[in-house]
Amino acid sequence: MYAPMGGAVGGAGMGAGGAGMHGGGGVAMHGGQFQANGGMGSGGMAGGHIHNGVGAGTVNGMTYTGPFLTTSNTMATGILPGVMRPSGALMSDGAGTCSCSGCGQVGCAGGCASCMGCGGQVTSAGAQMAFVGDGRGDYITSTTYKYVGNGGGNLSLVSQEKRSCWPCLLGVLGLILLVGVALLCLQTSTTTIKSTGVTGLPKTCQFWGDPHLVTFDGARPSFYGGGEYWIVKNDAVKIQGRYEGTKYTLGLAATQKVAVGGSFIGDNIIEVEPMEEAYGGRILVNGQQVLKEFGTTSVGGATIVFDGVGVLVDQAASQWKKNIVHLSLPRGIHMEVFRWGNYIDMTINMRPLAGGQDGSCGNFNNDPKDDTTQAIFDRIGARIAPGELLMRNRATMAISPQQVKMLQEQCAEGSSMRLEANQKCAADLFQGATEVQVEACAFDYCFGMNEHALREARTYATEADKQAAGDMSSTA
Repeated sequence: MYAPMGGAVGGAGMGAGGAGMHGGGGVAMHGGQFQANGGMGSGGMAGGHIHNGVGAGTVNGMTYTGPFLTTSNTMATGILPGVMRPSGALMSDGAGTCSCSGCGQVGCAGGCASCMGCGGQVTSAGAQMAFVGDGRGDYITSTTYKYVGNGGGNLSLVSQEKRSCWPCLLGVLGLILLVGVALLCLQTSTTTIKSTGVTGLPKTCQFWGDPHLVTFDGARPSFYGGGEYWIVKNDAVKIQGRYEGTKYTLGLAATQKVAVGGSFIGDNIIEVEPMEEAYGGRILVNGQQVLKEFGTTSVGGATIVFDGVGVLVDQAASQWKKNIVHLSLPRGIHMEVFRWGNYIDMTINMRPLAGGQDGSCGNFNNDPKDDTTQAIFDRIGARIAPGELLMRNRATMAISPQQVKMLQEQCAEGSSMRLEANQKCAADLFQGATEVQVEACAFDYCFGMNEHALREARTYATEADKQAAGDMSSTA
């Protein structure tokens, strides 16, 4: 099976039509071995040179003579000198003629073996033998013979594999499926608010004064009538406010309390009141007072910090000592409550909530036009209904003389505006609302979009009322 350089193996051949080696029919290489379907050819190779040799053998139905295959079963003879070099081919037609390719030459002027000096390919019409090494080594076939070693390995014949299109088709289908899944993930990974169709950058809702208010969408409704209102209403996040009149605002409501609850903080309830005891004066967690002095506490994933550090919503209040409650809540909600003597200012920073939201801060749909006082009442009611209140009790309602005069002069009974206000309040208030609550609701409908209603109330105030109200009413 092996013929080292200068050696030969005689005797019986291998396969049909086999013969001896080195002039007796066969192939000899530096340590190489040649196997083929059907037998061995004649001639010999040693040291990278092609030597004389006449013999015949059949490979895959072809006659092998010398170092190339013929296209018939006849035998070709000849002395084929040459040194194997990289890349090249010769073709035999069975009659001793050949063509060369891959070396830049046409015809066989240099002998067929000289083409093999480019090193690689002996072909016939029925089979192909490709030399892919650097001068000596293994050959394998898959339609062609290829060098698969590093210079001194075996030659073996490998049957051609049948190829199928199914792997390609399955690969393409898999790629299409992956692209579809990726696109679906991109669509579903974006947070969308069901009721508004908007996605969420955080924005801030602001309260100050009597109360002036800017919603998440930038509208400026007001709620002067007094009572308990939704600030943010959501299935999981619930923020409520109490708006109540003071002598400083001539009876028009200012924000006097805020309560935070809902499942997003484990159904705990946090309440923050103004500093003066007459207006509450406490910070409460589930009805128990906490943080009588500056400090920190937590409940239900919420952190409560009470200190004197923060940027004021209303610079007019900068003359007073700062008492600020910072609420860091789940879902990225941050609140700052500025506790003054008899009212509070406040900011709420958050993203739109899944499932939608509404309240005094609006519905957060990037459209300020639908954040009017009347539109908010139409959507969620004018006041918090019984059974939904987070606070332990309701405020005692009253309508100031200035409010009564404003209604009489600018939204009188029998006028189209007042008739509409009464009808809306009957629908938007909870069942069992008192006469004062209905009148306070009517005041919101009539003056809710008037940012400077306090200035108008001042025109109906007595001098004693004005002096009691002080500078606050003159700047509102």
